[in-house]
Amino acid sequence: MNIPDQIELKLDLPGLPELAPLVEDFASRALGLAEFTGKRRDDLLAAFLCGVELVERTLARQGDAIVPLEIGVTIDSQALEFRILEHGIPLGGDLDEGAGGDITDRIRPNTIFDRLWWVQKGHEGSELHLLVKRDHASIEVLEDVRHRLDREEAENAHADTSPSSKTGEYRIRDYQQGDGLEVARRIYEAYGRSYPNPDLYVPDRIDLLNREGRLHSIICESPDGEIVGHYALERPNLGPIGEAGQAVIDHRHRGHGLMKPMRSAVEKAGAQIGLLGIWSQPTARHPISQRMNLKFGSTPTGLCLGTTPANASLRGGVAGESGDGEPSARHSCFLYWDPIVEEPSLQAFVPEELVPVLAPLYEARQREVNFETHQDAPVDGHSTISTRFDSARGVAWISLDRITSGAFDGIGAAINAMETSAAAATVFVDLPIDDPGCSFLTAQLLAEGLRLAGIGPRFRKVDDERRAEDVLRLQLNPGPVDFAGLVVEGELGRALADTVIGPQES
Repeated sequence: MNIPDQIELKLDLPGLPELAPLVEDFASRALGLAEFTGKRRDDLLAAFLCGVELVERTLARQGDAIVPLEIGVTIDSQALEFRILEHGIPLGGDLDEGAGGDITDRIRPNTIFDRLWWVQKGHEGSELHLLVKRDHASIEVLEDVRHRLDREEAENAHADTSPSSKTGEYRIRDYQQGDGLEVARRIYEAYGRSYPNPDLYVPDRIDLLNREGRLHSIICESPDGEIVGHYALERPNLGPIGEAGQAVIDHRHRGHGLMKPMRSAVEKAGAQIGLLGIWSQPTARHPISQRMNLKFGSTPTGLCLGTTPANASLRGGVAGESGDGEPSARHSCFLYWDPIVEEPSLQAFVPEELVPVLAPLYEARQREVNFETHQDAPVDGHSTISTRFDSARGVAWISLDRITSGAFDGIGAAINAMETSAAAATVFVDLPIDDPGCSFLTAQLLAEGLRLAGIGPRFRKVDDERRAEDVLRLQLNPGPVDFAGLVVEGELGRALADTVIGPQES
């Protein structure tokens, strides 16, 4: 569970006497949250207010200027700590000096608070800290949250895969202008502010993307007409393929199998637009979305490691953890592909050791492929190398139109720039799999420490945009990856994971 080990509270306000009741109420509630009661709570509250008065008395020397105050509280299993930050004249030193004995006596360490000290924060101001140790070994409110999220996670394990007696009462429809606010709310309720696509938090942006056709949103309405679900077909470049994703269900309406009819509507929309196929990125954190893709006839084509920052998590979801137990490891996604039209035959140039894992992937998607494993050196000439970086995700993509003799050095330079200048935590390299130089270049890059990700289905634009073509995707992971929490569904997915990360880590 992604549960905090402490609670952080903060109050920003101008230093006006009229706001004193607000400060008192804020501190009182914080003390109650930390399970201080009775006279002990009253004494601590009075001492804290004296600390605020100490700061305000000193600031009064500045005349009538209104100086903003920031009051923070940290509560963990051991202690409660108040912080009073002012932005005026620098404060500090001995608390007795110039402060008035009646105040300092009431907040002196070892009587009310266990420790008091100043922190000088440069241009931000001076901060008075007041710490008191707690008698209890835990925070009751956090324990309640843990139990509630445990229950939610157990419910979510089967919530959206099977219909209920009420499923037919919900309405699945296309997006309408003005729906954006409710979609943004559903995203926030499910992910907090951690969802890696910022567009989904801006209603006007959701409206615009749907008008332009870059997003084709499917809406689920409750029997009362409330928007409770969203699933989308995404085409940022209006290309011949689309991505199915951005799926969310209001937690109050889970358990009715609503993802299935929404996904059906997404598939239907792709066919009406005339797409070649639809790809998706089910998370490797749990099996539900992978199972749903398998039920719709989609097949795995790749395992992309570290695609999502560790802090991006469904509320009540799974936090990333690296193999050595260190926190903040990045989550991974599978690539799945569902062709809408019959795919032409392909001549693929790959190293021989990759054929055993790639051949079953093509067989499952029913695309005929002829593998060429000889490693002819690339031809002389110029390769156009394209790069893209998603700062919200910390992910970089490097691709090239053709493979020539300078491609290896060019890709190396692009990787170095993404690692050092952009601080990319994950780097993908997409190679034209039908280029005769692909096998040679792939072997070079694998020897340099890159690893296979899989096939990017019809990810590469060609002269005939209605055709598009596959890429062979390699990957590099400068940031930590959550191998321990990676979940795999199906035989193909397992074989892919064993190749990409090795059976010892998967």
